[in-house]
Amino acid sequence: MRQQFFRLAALFAVSVWACQYEKPVDSGYQDEILQWRKDRLEELMAPDGWLALAGLYWLEEGPNTFGSDSSNAVVFPDKAPGFLGTFFRMGDSLSMTMAPGKPAVYEGDSVTVLALSGKGEPPIAGYGSLSWFCIRRGDKVGIRLRDAEHPMLKDTLRLRYFDIDPAWRVKADLTVFDTTYTIEVKNVLGMTFQSPLKGALQFEKDGRRFSLHALDGGEDGEFFLIFSDLTTGEATYPAGRYLYANRDSLGEIWIDFNKAYNPPCAFTKYATCLLPPAENRLEIAVTAGEQYTPVEGH
Repeated sequence: MRQQFFRLAALFAVSVWACQYEKPVDSGYQDEILQWRKDRLEELMAPDGWLALAGLYWLEEGPNTFGSDSSNAVVFPDKAPGFLGTFFRMGDSLSMTMAPGKPAVYEGDSVTVLALSGKGEPPIAGYGSLSWFCIRRGDKVGIRLRDAEHPMLKDTLRLRYFDIDPAWRVKADLTVFDTTYTIEVKNVLGMTFQSPLKGALQFEKDGRRFSLHALDGGEDGEFFLIFSDLTTGEATYPAGRYLYANRDSLGEIWIDFNKAYNPPCAFTKYATCLLPPAENRLEIAVTAGEQYTPVEGH
């Protein structure tokens, strides 16, 4: 009887401790993260999303024929005609001429000739379910191809995440660098870039202080972070993860690692992802955000 009493007392003590230290996730915050995950999945699986990529072709100087026939310089998927047209590269300039009777579609109109460079946003040309546009990486000029009917879009992708943990939403302090300060960033092609920095974000976790160098997020003063941590290559993608941080309505900066996500290279071989700079290798296991699930065929 006495032994049973002590067992019950111990269980009660553990339950009290759990109530004190394992607080449930606020429903509003949980809904925010779940909505973010839903939006991310929809973006990945959109007809113009990363899962729709069907090819990446680096072009030689001069004419580059394209179509599904293997004799072309650029071999499109089988659904394309054998010969569809020719890309003409002259240095950084790129244009396209379609084969007779096979016009492309650009902004709803049929076109036979189109400049694919020289504009802010690269023009997107299409033929059937296929669409393509010019990309540049250093001195490389290429064509990125999408297929709105790509097999990857037929089955819903199943993303895995760590449990939502508000403790991984941390307040950060910003150290601003001189506007000319840059950081060396590499991509999966082995190319190296000097990228301008917005500054460094310092934060505390588990009594330790960490720092992440931040690139320009592009919109609303966001900070773009490319990082690795002690979960990298184990529970999370071997090439690191991405994350955007921003200011709240009070002007305070927050890094929410529950919104850390895998780069597009985790899903397609046709992406040219940036890799974490040496300064952004965290000596802590960030058990929050997206985990890594290998994609079949990738």
